[in-house]
Amino acid sequence: MDIGKTDGVGGPSRIDGPNRITRIKMSAAAAANAASKADTVALSAKASMVSKAMSLPAARTERMSEIKKLIESGRFETDARLEGALQKFFIENGDL
Repeated sequence: MDIGKTDGVGGPSRIDGPNRITRIKMSAAAAANAASKADTVALSAKASMVSKAMSLPAARTERMSEIKKLIESGRFETDARLEGALQKFFIENGDL
C-alpha cells in the first residue's frame, strides 16, 4: 500500500518561491554622514583599573606557594613586608 509523500503538502520545496533582495541606495550626503559617525567606548574608572590589572604579567605560582609556606611556618615577616609592598604599590600606581 502506497500512501504518497509523508513530508507535508507539496513536499520539501518552498511554497512562496525565492525572495529577491534589493539594495537600498543612499545619497552621497547620507553616505558621508554615516561614514563620519564612529563608535566610541567610554570606560568607567573601575573598568579602567580592571583593564590595567589584566595587562599585568601572570603570577608566579611556585613563588606564591613558597611564600605561603613561609607565612604558615611563621618565618615570613608579614607586617614589615606588607608595609613595604604597599609603599611600592602606591609609588608605582600614584594615579589611582
